[in-house]
Amino acid sequence: MRSYEHGGDIFAEEKKILDFSVNIDPLGMPGAAAEAAERAVREDITYPDPFCRKLTAALSERYGVPEENIVCGNGASDLILRLCAAVKPKKVLVPRPGFSEYERSTALFGASAVYYDVLGRTPAQISGNIKKAVTAAPPDCAMTLAASAPGMVFVCRPNNPDGSMLGTEELADIAELCSRTGTLLVCDECFLEFTGATSALALMGKYRNIVVINAFTKTYAMAGLRLGFMFSADTELLDEVYRFGIPWSVSSAAQAAGEVCCGERVFLSDARRYIAAERKRLVSAIEGCGLSVFPSEANFLLIQDVRGSGGAPGGTSAPLREMLAERNIRVRDCRNFKGLDDSFIRIGIRTKEENDALIKALEEIYG
Repeated sequence: MRSYEHGGDIFAEEKKILDFSVNIDPLGMPGAAAEAAERAVREDITYPDPFCRKLTAALSERYGVPEENIVCGNGASDLILRLCAAVKPKKVLVPRPGFSEYERSTALFGASAVYYDVLGRTPAQISGNIKKAVTAAPPDCAMTLAASAPGMVFVCRPNNPDGSMLGTEELADIAELCSRTGTLLVCDECFLEFTGATSALALMGKYRNIVVINAFTKTYAMAGLRLGFMFSADTELLDEVYRFGIPWSVSSAAQAAGEVCCGERVFLSDARRYIAAERKRLVSAIEGCGLSVFPSEANFLLIQDVRGSGGAPGGTSAPLREMLAERNIRVRDCRNFKGLDDSFIRIGIRTKEENDALIKALEEIYG
Protein backbone atom coordinates (compact mmCIF):
# COMPACT_ATOMS: atom_id res chain seq x y z
CA MET A 1 0.00 0.00 0.00
CA ARG A 2 1.38 3.42 -0.95
CA SER A 3 1.50 6.12 1.69
CA TYR A 4 2.59 9.76 1.64
CA GLU A 5 4.44 10.94 4.74
CA HIS A 6 5.62 14.47 4.08
CA GLY A 7 2.52 16.67 4.31
CA GLY A 8 1.12 18.79 1.52
CA ASP A 9 -0.98 16.03 -0.05
CA ILE A 10 -3.73 18.51 -0.89
CA PHE A 11 -4.71 16.59 -3.99
CA ALA A 12 -6.65 14.11 -1.86
CA GLU A 13 -8.84 16.92 -0.53
CA GLU A 14 -12.27 17.63 -1.98
CA LYS A 15 -12.66 21.07 -0.41
CA LYS A 16 -10.55 24.17 -0.04
CA ILE A 17 -8.19 24.01 2.93
CA LEU A 18 -5.49 26.04 4.62
CA ASP A 19 -2.32 23.98 4.25
CA PHE A 20 0.16 24.49 7.08
CA SER A 21 1.70 21.05 6.53
CA VAL A 22 4.32 22.32 4.07
CA ASN A 23 7.28 24.49 5.02
CA ILE A 24 8.09 26.63 1.99
CA ASP A 25 8.61 30.38 1.62
CA PRO A 26 5.23 32.02 2.40
CA LEU A 27 6.07 34.87 0.00
CA GLY A 28 5.89 32.42 -2.91
CA MET A 29 8.11 32.17 -5.96
CA PRO A 30 9.80 35.36 -7.19
CA GLY A 31 7.85 36.79 -10.12
CA ALA A 32 10.90 36.86 -12.38
CA ALA A 33 11.59 33.17 -11.67
CA ALA A 34 8.00 32.20 -12.47
CA GLU A 35 8.19 34.17 -15.72
CA ALA A 36 11.45 32.44 -16.67
CA ALA A 37 9.92 29.02 -16.01
CA GLU A 38 6.82 29.87 -18.07
CA ARG A 39 8.99 31.14 -20.92
CA ALA A 40 11.01 27.93 -20.89
CA VAL A 41 7.84 25.84 -21.08
CA ARG A 42 6.50 27.85 -24.02
CA GLU A 43 9.69 28.22 -26.03
CA ASP A 44 11.90 25.21 -25.33
CA ILE A 45 10.80 22.11 -27.26
CA THR A 46 14.17 20.32 -26.85
CA TYR A 47 15.37 18.12 -24.02
CA PRO A 48 16.72 20.02 -21.02
CA ASP A 49 20.49 20.39 -20.68
CA PRO A 50 21.53 17.19 -18.83
CA PHE A 51 24.53 18.99 -17.26
CA CYS A 52 22.58 22.14 -16.25
CA ARG A 53 25.45 24.27 -17.56
CA LYS A 54 23.91 27.74 -17.24
CA LEU A 55 22.36 26.90 -13.90
CA THR A 56 25.63 25.45 -12.57
CA ALA A 57 27.49 28.60 -13.65
CA ALA A 58 24.91 30.73 -11.83
CA LEU A 59 25.18 28.57 -8.69
CA SER A 60 28.97 28.83 -8.86
CA GLU A 61 28.78 32.61 -8.89
CA ARG A 62 26.12 32.75 -6.17
CA TYR A 63 27.89 30.44 -3.69
CA GLY A 64 31.54 30.92 -4.67
CA VAL A 65 32.06 27.24 -5.46
CA PRO A 66 33.83 26.00 -8.65
CA GLU A 67 31.46 24.53 -11.22
CA GLU A 68 33.17 21.12 -11.08
CA ASN A 69 32.17 20.89 -7.40
CA ILE A 70 28.43 21.18 -8.12
CA VAL A 71 25.81 18.70 -9.31
CA CYS A 72 22.09 19.45 -9.74
CA GLY A 73 19.11 17.18 -9.24
CA ASN A 74 15.35 16.85 -9.02
CA GLY A 75 15.12 18.32 -5.52
CA ALA A 76 17.16 17.56 -2.40
CA SER A 77 15.43 14.18 -1.90
CA ASP A 78 16.60 13.03 -5.32
CA LEU A 79 20.20 13.94 -4.49
CA ILE A 80 20.04 12.26 -1.08
CA LEU A 81 18.89 9.04 -2.74
CA ARG A 82 21.58 9.26 -5.42
CA LEU A 83 24.27 9.96 -2.82
CA CYS A 84 23.23 6.87 -0.87
CA ALA A 85 23.34 4.82 -4.09
CA ALA A 86 26.86 6.08 -4.78
CA VAL A 87 28.27 5.58 -1.27
CA LYS A 88 26.24 2.59 0.00
CA PRO A 89 27.19 3.06 3.67
CA LYS A 90 26.78 0.10 6.01
CA LYS A 91 25.85 2.30 8.96
CA VAL A 92 24.37 5.79 8.94
CA LEU A 93 23.86 8.30 11.75
CA VAL A 94 20.65 10.35 11.53
CA PRO A 95 18.91 12.91 13.77
CA ARG A 96 15.98 11.89 15.98
CA PRO A 97 13.54 13.36 15.13
CA GLY A 98 14.65 14.08 11.58
CA PHE A 99 13.77 14.02 7.89
CA SER A 100 12.64 10.46 7.13
CA GLU A 101 14.32 10.38 3.71
CA TYR A 102 17.76 10.09 5.34
CA GLU A 103 16.94 6.74 6.84
CA ARG A 104 14.70 5.55 4.01
CA SER A 105 17.25 6.31 1.29
CA THR A 106 20.16 4.64 3.08
CA ALA A 107 18.04 1.61 3.99
CA LEU A 108 17.26 1.03 0.31
CA PHE A 109 20.96 0.29 -0.17
CA GLY A 110 21.40 -1.91 2.90
CA ALA A 111 22.41 0.55 5.63
CA SER A 112 21.37 0.28 9.25
CA ALA A 113 20.54 3.49 11.11
CA VAL A 114 21.70 4.75 14.47
CA TYR A 115 20.36 7.96 15.98
CA TYR A 116 21.41 11.08 17.81
CA ASP A 117 18.80 13.06 19.74
CA VAL A 118 18.12 16.73 18.97
CA LEU A 119 14.73 17.55 20.51
CA GLY A 120 15.06 19.99 23.39
CA ARG A 121 18.88 19.84 23.21
CA THR A 122 21.28 22.78 23.01
CA PRO A 123 23.74 22.99 20.08
CA ALA A 124 26.53 21.78 22.40
CA GLN A 125 24.42 18.81 23.51
CA ILE A 126 23.54 17.91 19.91
CA SER A 127 27.21 18.08 18.95
CA GLY A 128 28.10 15.88 21.92
CA ASN A 129 25.47 13.32 20.91
CA ILE A 130 26.86 13.18 17.37
CA LYS A 131 30.48 12.84 18.47
CA LYS A 132 29.58 10.16 21.00
CA ALA A 133 27.74 8.17 18.32
CA VAL A 134 30.58 8.54 15.79
CA THR A 135 33.20 7.28 18.25
CA ALA A 136 31.06 4.57 19.84
CA ALA A 137 32.24 0.98 19.34
CA PRO A 138 30.65 -2.32 20.45
CA PRO A 139 31.85 -3.60 23.87
CA ASP A 140 35.03 -5.70 23.82
CA CYS A 141 35.50 -4.78 20.19
CA ALA A 142 38.98 -4.79 18.67
CA MET A 143 37.87 -2.66 15.70
CA THR A 144 39.64 0.61 15.04
CA LEU A 145 37.77 3.89 15.45
CA ALA A 146 37.46 4.29 11.68
CA ALA A 147 36.13 0.75 11.24
CA SER A 148 33.43 1.15 13.90
CA ALA A 149 32.29 4.63 12.88
CA PRO A 150 29.22 5.19 10.69
CA GLY A 151 29.92 5.60 6.99
CA MET A 152 27.66 8.64 6.76
CA VAL A 153 26.31 11.28 9.16
CA PHE A 154 23.37 13.52 8.31
CA VAL A 155 23.16 16.98 9.86
CA CYS A 156 20.22 19.24 9.05
CA ARG A 157 20.60 22.96 9.78
CA PRO A 158 18.05 23.99 10.99
CA ASN A 159 16.75 20.55 11.81
CA ASN A 160 13.41 19.39 10.45
CA PRO A 161 10.89 19.15 12.19
CA ASP A 162 11.94 21.07 15.34
CA GLY A 163 14.02 23.95 13.94
CA SER A 164 17.02 23.41 16.26
CA MET A 165 20.29 24.80 14.94
CA LEU A 166 23.79 23.35 15.16
CA GLY A 167 26.31 26.21 15.28
CA THR A 168 29.32 26.66 12.99
CA GLU A 169 31.83 25.87 15.76
CA GLU A 170 30.08 22.63 16.65
CA LEU A 171 29.87 21.73 12.96
CA ALA A 172 33.62 22.32 12.52
CA ASP A 173 34.37 19.99 15.46
CA ILE A 174 32.17 17.29 13.94
CA ALA A 175 33.82 17.74 10.52
CA GLU A 176 37.26 17.28 12.08
CA LEU A 177 36.18 14.10 13.87
CA CYS A 178 34.53 12.70 10.74
CA SER A 179 37.68 13.37 8.73
CA ARG A 180 39.64 11.17 11.18
CA THR A 181 37.10 8.34 11.02
CA GLY A 182 36.58 8.48 7.26
CA THR A 183 32.91 9.35 7.75
CA LEU A 184 31.04 11.32 5.10
CA LEU A 185 29.41 14.36 6.70
CA VAL A 186 26.25 15.31 4.82
CA CYS A 187 24.98 18.80 5.64
CA ASP A 188 21.39 19.44 4.62
CA GLU A 189 21.01 23.21 4.30
CA CYS A 190 17.63 23.42 2.62
CA PHE A 191 16.40 25.76 5.38
CA LEU A 192 19.68 27.48 6.25
CA GLU A 193 19.16 30.54 4.08
CA PHE A 194 16.10 31.45 6.08
CA THR A 195 18.50 32.04 9.01
CA GLY A 196 21.45 33.91 7.47
CA ALA A 197 23.88 31.59 9.30
CA THR A 198 27.26 30.55 7.86
CA SER A 199 27.12 27.58 5.50
CA ALA A 200 29.16 24.39 5.81
CA LEU A 201 30.64 25.46 2.47
CA ALA A 202 33.15 27.40 4.58
CA LEU A 203 34.60 24.04 5.69
CA MET A 204 34.68 22.42 2.26
CA GLY A 205 38.12 23.78 1.39
CA LYS A 206 39.61 21.99 4.41
CA TYR A 207 37.65 18.73 4.36
CA ARG A 208 36.95 16.51 1.36
CA ASN A 209 34.54 14.40 3.39
CA ILE A 210 31.84 17.11 3.48
CA VAL A 211 28.80 17.14 1.21
CA VAL A 212 26.43 20.12 1.30
CA ILE A 213 22.89 19.72 -0.05
CA ASN A 214 20.61 22.65 -0.78
CA ALA A 215 17.51 23.37 -2.84
CA PHE A 216 15.33 26.22 -4.04
CA THR A 217 12.28 24.18 -2.96
CA LYS A 218 11.89 25.95 0.38
CA THR A 219 13.61 29.32 0.01
CA TYR A 220 12.02 30.23 -3.32
CA ALA A 221 8.81 28.16 -3.15
CA MET A 222 9.82 25.93 -6.08
CA ALA A 223 8.42 22.70 -4.65
CA GLY A 224 6.49 21.97 -7.85
CA LEU A 225 9.43 22.62 -10.19
CA ARG A 226 11.88 20.41 -8.22
CA LEU A 227 15.42 21.76 -8.07
CA GLY A 228 18.19 20.70 -5.71
CA PHE A 229 21.95 21.04 -5.83
CA MET A 230 24.93 19.41 -4.13
CA PHE A 231 28.40 20.70 -3.34
CA SER A 232 31.51 18.65 -2.60
CA ALA A 233 35.27 18.95 -3.00
CA ASP A 234 35.28 15.27 -4.00
CA THR A 235 34.62 15.47 -7.73
CA GLU A 236 34.79 11.69 -8.12
CA LEU A 237 31.93 11.34 -5.64
CA LEU A 238 29.90 13.94 -7.53
CA ASP A 239 30.52 12.04 -10.77
CA GLU A 240 29.05 8.95 -9.12
CA VAL A 241 26.07 10.93 -7.82
CA TYR A 242 25.44 12.21 -11.34
CA ARG A 243 25.73 8.68 -12.77
CA PHE A 244 22.93 7.42 -10.53
CA GLY A 245 20.47 10.03 -11.82
CA ILE A 246 18.31 9.92 -14.92
CA PRO A 247 19.76 11.85 -17.90
CA TRP A 248 17.27 14.78 -17.67
CA SER A 249 16.58 14.99 -13.95
CA VAL A 250 16.15 18.81 -13.96
CA SER A 251 13.54 20.25 -16.31
CA SER A 252 14.20 23.26 -18.52
CA ALA A 253 11.64 25.23 -16.50
CA ALA A 254 13.40 24.45 -13.21
CA GLN A 255 16.80 25.32 -14.66
CA ALA A 256 15.52 28.66 -15.98
CA ALA A 257 13.83 29.57 -12.69
CA GLY A 258 16.92 28.50 -10.73
CA GLU A 259 19.17 30.78 -12.76
CA VAL A 260 16.97 33.74 -11.87
CA CYS A 261 16.80 32.77 -8.18
CA CYS A 262 20.59 32.79 -7.96
CA GLY A 263 20.42 36.57 -8.28
CA GLU A 264 17.42 37.12 -6.00
CA ARG A 265 19.17 38.31 -2.83
CA VAL A 266 16.68 41.06 -1.88
CA PHE A 267 13.74 38.64 -2.13
CA LEU A 268 15.44 36.28 0.34
CA SER A 269 16.21 39.12 2.77
CA ASP A 270 12.55 40.15 2.72
CA ALA A 271 11.52 36.56 3.43
CA ARG A 272 13.88 36.35 6.42
CA ARG A 273 12.49 39.50 7.99
CA TYR A 274 8.89 38.45 7.40
CA ILE A 275 9.40 34.93 8.78
CA ALA A 276 11.21 36.18 11.90
CA ALA A 277 8.36 38.59 12.70
CA GLU A 278 5.55 36.11 12.02
CA ARG A 279 7.36 33.31 13.87
CA LYS A 280 7.57 35.49 16.99
CA ARG A 281 3.89 36.43 16.70
CA LEU A 282 2.79 32.82 16.20
CA VAL A 283 4.86 31.51 19.11
CA SER A 284 3.29 34.07 21.45
CA ALA A 285 -0.25 33.24 20.32
CA ILE A 286 0.25 29.47 20.39
CA GLU A 287 1.84 29.48 23.83
CA GLY A 288 -1.03 31.69 24.94
CA CYS A 289 -3.33 28.75 24.16
CA GLY A 290 -1.39 26.55 26.57
CA LEU A 291 0.56 24.64 23.92
CA SER A 292 4.31 24.03 23.94
CA VAL A 293 6.39 25.43 21.05
CA PHE A 294 9.98 24.31 20.51
CA PRO A 295 12.56 27.06 19.83
CA SER A 296 13.04 27.29 16.06
CA GLU A 297 15.43 29.09 13.73
CA ALA A 298 13.45 27.98 10.68
CA ASN A 299 10.26 28.83 8.80
CA PHE A 300 8.32 26.19 10.72
CA LEU A 301 7.37 25.39 14.31
CA LEU A 302 7.08 22.10 16.17
CA ILE A 303 4.16 22.22 18.60
CA GLN A 304 3.15 19.81 21.34
CA ASP A 305 -0.20 19.58 23.07
CA VAL A 306 1.26 19.10 26.54
CA ARG A 307 -2.18 18.91 28.12
CA GLY A 308 -2.87 15.59 26.40
CA SER A 309 -6.27 13.94 26.26
CA GLY A 310 -9.07 16.09 27.55
CA GLY A 311 -6.98 19.27 27.38
CA ALA A 312 -9.33 21.03 25.02
CA PRO A 313 -12.76 22.35 26.06
CA GLY A 314 -15.32 19.58 26.45
CA GLY A 315 -12.65 17.06 27.41
CA THR A 316 -12.16 15.83 23.86
CA SER A 317 -9.46 13.22 23.37
CA ALA A 318 -9.00 13.96 19.66
CA PRO A 319 -5.46 14.90 18.54
CA LEU A 320 -4.94 18.57 17.76
CA ARG A 321 -4.37 17.84 14.06
CA GLU A 322 -7.85 16.29 13.87
CA MET A 323 -9.51 19.21 15.62
CA LEU A 324 -7.82 21.58 13.18
CA ALA A 325 -8.82 19.39 10.24
CA GLU A 326 -12.46 19.85 11.27
CA ARG A 327 -11.85 23.55 10.65
CA ASN A 328 -10.30 22.86 7.20
CA ILE A 329 -6.74 23.45 8.43
CA ARG A 330 -4.10 20.84 7.63
CA VAL A 331 -0.91 20.54 9.68
CA ARG A 332 2.00 18.13 9.47
CA ASP A 333 1.25 14.81 11.13
CA CYS A 334 4.46 14.10 13.05
CA ARG A 335 3.91 10.48 13.94
CA ASN A 336 6.38 9.25 11.31
CA PHE A 337 9.20 11.27 12.88
CA LYS A 338 11.27 9.11 15.23
CA GLY A 339 10.48 9.88 18.86
CA LEU A 340 7.31 11.89 18.19
CA ASP A 341 3.70 10.85 18.78
CA ASP A 342 0.15 12.09 18.25
CA SER A 343 0.65 15.02 20.60
CA PHE A 344 3.02 16.75 18.13
CA ILE A 345 2.26 18.77 15.01
CA ARG A 346 4.45 20.92 12.77
CA ILE A 347 3.23 24.07 11.07
CA GLY A 348 4.83 26.09 8.31
CA ILE A 349 4.76 29.86 8.70
CA ARG A 350 2.27 31.15 6.14
CA THR A 351 0.81 34.52 5.13
CA LYS A 352 -0.50 36.86 7.84
CA GLU A 353 -4.10 36.11 6.87
CA GLU A 354 -3.52 32.35 7.04
CA ASN A 355 -1.64 32.66 10.32
CA ASP A 356 -4.51 34.69 11.74
CA ALA A 357 -6.92 31.92 10.74
CA LEU A 358 -4.77 29.33 12.52
CA ILE A 359 -4.57 31.45 15.68
CA LYS A 360 -8.34 31.93 15.64
CA ALA A 361 -8.89 28.18 15.29
CA LEU A 362 -6.55 27.42 18.21
CA GLU A 363 -8.30 30.01 20.37
CA GLU A 364 -11.66 28.40 19.54
CA ILE A 365 -10.32 24.97 20.47
CA TYR A 366 -8.49 25.96 23.68
CA GLY A 367 -10.45 29.01 24.71
